[in-house]
Amino acid sequence: MDKNIQSLLVKSTVLFLAVLSLGVISWAYNNYRSAESIIDPQRTISFTAQGKILAKPDIAKISFSVETEGKEAAQVQKENNTKMQSVLNFVKKAGIKEDDIRTTQYYLAPQYDYTWCQEASNSRISCSPKVIGYKLTQGVEVKIRDFDKINDIVGGLSQQGVNRISNIAFTIDDQEEYQNQARIQALQKIEKRAALFSRETSVSLGKIVNIQEGATPSPVYREVMEQAMVSAKEDSMAVPAPLEAGSQEITAVLTVSYALR
Repeated sequence: MDKNIQSLLVKSTVLFLAVLSLGVISWAYNNYRSAESIIDPQRTISFTAQGKILAKPDIAKISFSVETEGKEAAQVQKENNTKMQSVLNFVKKAGIKEDDIRTTQYYLAPQYDYTWCQEASNSRISCSPKVIGYKLTQGVEVKIRDFDKINDIVGGLSQQGVNRISNIAFTIDDQEEYQNQARIQALQKIEKRAALFSRETSVSLGKIVNIQEGATPSPVYREVMEQAMVSAKEDSMAVPAPLEAGSQEITAVLTVSYALR
């Protein structure tokens, strides 16, 4: 064999073995690092704490509905739409923006008579259902940002044709800033507890290996009874209901797990 060819084969073999060796070493190192990063669950400790921030609600959500009954579906829809348009014009005139008005329900249902074939009230004759009319319920939710307008709006809704106000919910429009404050507070509590644990037990804590979060705030509800609306219709000088927004708790619960060294 030509010496040049033989020399080239030797060099190629050496180069191949070198590349192969580097590949094996790299593979082994990566596996080692992967194994090193796996935390034994029995070698961790977890601390849980709650952060709580008190915040003033900045919006009031009012849900109400207009109900109309009649014999013909088209007439019921027309009458109900007219009433609702009057209501929407009223709330817009009161300063409520279109973005803060949302339709939540539009339900047209037939009304049945199950006694039409009975000649006496104590008759046990079974009647097939007979459509005698229709009922349309349209629900709307509005956000009120100026709390000074709440009583005027609530009092005026019944005069505009609203049949029912289901509830008033005082809440915070954008809770993320307060939520972050609650998270920081919870994390600070956990850090203090972890430091105390380590100091009192002489157990060294390593890096944080897991963080879990739970708990969300709920709006504060104020029920508005239908009877109050009846009174408002009967007496235009009725004293406004004393609605208080109060404070809302924004909470965050964190569970932080540390590796044990």
